[in-house]
Amino acid sequence: MSTSIVLNWSGEGSDVKVAGEFTSWSPQDAIKTGDAWQFKIDLQPGRYQYKWVVDGNWLADESQPVDIDESGNKNNVVSVEVETEKIPEVQKETEPIEEKPTESNLVESTEADQTEVSGDSDSWERVSDDD
Repeated sequence: MSTSIVLNWSGEGSDVKVAGEFTSWSPQDAIKTGDAWQFKIDLQPGRYQYKWVVDGNWLADESQPVDIDESGNKNNVVSVEVETEKIPEVQKETEPIEEKPTESNLVESTEADQTEVSGDSDSWERVSDDD
């Protein structure tokens, strides 16, 4: 999975290019945007060394990360990390549990049937209202 990277050069120069491991060290044109130059590229995760080629001079931008290669050359470095897809956390809300009527807790009452149930839970007895 590649990641879009934008490299910026804000120094002087009228012809600005970028060369690096991602271009096989072949200079590629940067694009002038306002007072700066930009180079956009899609890169796989990894660490890449590059240089700016400004008016024909190969330069490292000292305001950006630099590294020394095995030949002793100072190069800029860009690191592309693996993007992990962030899964949003599901926040569970506590909802009150609504008790639904069942046969055991449903009591129907009509005017014709005025029966009360009384007693403790172990010994229920039927009480009639004979008024």
